[in-house]
Amino acid sequence: MNPSDPLPGPGVGPQFETFPRPTQATQPERPPPEPHADEDIARAAVDPVRLVDLVLAAPRRTGANVEQRRALGGIVAAFLLASVVFAIPYGCVLGWSAWWKVVVFYLGTTAICVPSLWVFSTYLGQKVNLAQILVLALSIPAVAAVFSFGFAPILGFMRWTMDDVSTRVSWHSLSNVLLGVAVAAGFAQLWRTSLSSKGMRESVLFPLVLMVWHAVFVFVLVRMGDVLDLGS
Repeated sequence: MNPSDPLPGPGVGPQFETFPRPTQATQPERPPPEPHADEDIARAAVDPVRLVDLVLAAPRRTGANVEQRRALGGIVAAFLLASVVFAIPYGCVLGWSAWWKVVVFYLGTTAICVPSLWVFSTYLGQKVNLAQILVLALSIPAVAAVFSFGFAPILGFMRWTMDDVSTRVSWHSLSNVLLGVAVAAGFAQLWRTSLSSKGMRESVLFPLVLMVWHAVFVFVLVRMGDVLDLGS
């Protein structure tokens, strides 16, 4: 500025170009998931890789099936198949004569506890039919069986390389931990599936019923493990 130039008056000053403040970009809403089609479920029944994907990889799609009450019988059959087929290898690691024990451990416990979940849900006025209950409940043994399939090589290595007499932690104890982790994964999958269903997500009572039912399930599961002698 030239010293001879007059000073700017009040309210007069250098002008700056203003730019609009950046606004936070809104995240686009996720499109609603497509339910599993009957053809996809049928292919999963004869393809182990597709069966694993059906059990583990798409809880939101399974939740859409539950919400729309679509192809529930096929999903129930697929979950039953996974609960049996994928649990057998872990049982064989426990012992050739114990090939059936993990199947009964997971699937038998579910069969014992499902009627109570259905009865209490119906008693409290929840609009959930038996097929929907079966899909949700069978996600526990199906997911647990797939996880046990993945754990079977680990347990086999531990059993054949550990001496129960000379080690503080036996392979039986490690097996109990692995079986517990598999069940926890099944619980998590049940919640992922149920929360993907709009009707169940907006319900207040059904989550409470599920939480109480989980406690009953764990109690029966522990007792089932004692009956099957899985901890020794």
